[in-house]
Amino acid sequence: MSKNPDQLPYFKAKEALGERGMANFLLRKFKPGIKRKIPRHYLTQSIPHNRLRWIKKESKRYPYFLRFDIRLYYPSIEHTVLLEKLPEIYQKITGKPISRRFKRYLKGEIPEFLSKTPYGKGIPIGSRLSFALAGIFFLDLDWEIKNPFLRQTDDYLIFCKQKKEPENLLRNVILPKLQELHLEINEKKLTSGRFHRDRVNFIGFDFYAGHFTIAEDKVEEFKRKITKLTSLTRKKPEGAIIKAFNNKILGFGHYYKFADCENAFKDLDAFTRFRLRRYILRNRDLFPKTGNFLLTNAALKSLGLKSLSDIKGQFDRKSGKKSRKSTKNNSKSSHFRKQTDWHKLEQISEKHTQIQVLRQLTELTSLIKKLERRLASLERRLVVKNRL
Repeated sequence: MSKNPDQLPYFKAKEALGERGMANFLLRKFKPGIKRKIPRHYLTQSIPHNRLRWIKKESKRYPYFLRFDIRLYYPSIEHTVLLEKLPEIYQKITGKPISRRFKRYLKGEIPEFLSKTPYGKGIPIGSRLSFALAGIFFLDLDWEIKNPFLRQTDDYLIFCKQKKEPENLLRNVILPKLQELHLEINEKKLTSGRFHRDRVNFIGFDFYAGHFTIAEDKVEEFKRKITKLTSLTRKKPEGAIIKAFNNKILGFGHYYKFADCENAFKDLDAFTRFRLRRYILRNRDLFPKTGNFLLTNAALKSLGLKSLSDIKGQFDRKSGKKSRKSTKNNSKSSHFRKQTDWHKLEQISEKHTQIQVLRQLTELTSLIKKLERRLASLERRLVVKNRL
């Protein structure tokens, strides 16, 4: 753990008894005011599909955007600033005096919760109360932004009508408010531009030329998780490894099924099957059902393996959406160009498996023929012996 307060890590903490109740109380108090005064806020609307549709719609009316997030948001929140701002934000959003219960939390339970992190700054992650406090603290900035915007914790996408508007917003509203809150903008994530001309990355999606695709870093993150499941040091029986694969596939698939991701899903399905085949071939003893059968796509499906393409297909059929097999956007997307052709690798892997099985069958056939010749020889000897 770093002792430099300017380089604080993210602190994890188990949720203590009563913290969830505090969080629910705070959210219950703030949500009505948020819905009235800051529509589409992530604390009141968490469905990604609605946000994607709204981005498509508003990007036609507001052609320019400002995209930014906060440098080390959770570790950088100063306890004194948070405790000072909470009553102000409460009255600003709700228009009501602070309740006795809220005052009690401000004097006792919330400072006690914040004391889990050192140096007088930082909110521990892994708690419902952390989620609530991090969301409420930045309502002070949300209140100052008059343009339409979307927010996810500390990630912002602001919609602008004029070319100079993002720069003016940043200089006159956002940076002064961040200075007041003792926070810094993340220079690496600070971008502005024009919708339908410049690519925008938000909540794991890339928006470009009117279409959403999966962000490249999220594709690579999914691959890393699958690779980790099949590492040599992690041996799991058949049911456990299939369940672990399916947990990753279902979570990723249902989140990104709203995007134009047919090609990406096919590629990731091929990658997933390729990794699973390698795992099975290295651990045949853990997969008694497979025996010496060919590890075809159908065979893996019979083991219970889910498919990203199936999730996407079912969603498109229910929503009446036609599949877009190829788009100009997809062809230009960097992660489609750079990715390994997993379909070819899958075919090579399948062919290699077939060759292995055929080789084993050839050896067995040769052994059977030898046994047959040996039995025939023994029978002839018995016949000769009986005659004598």
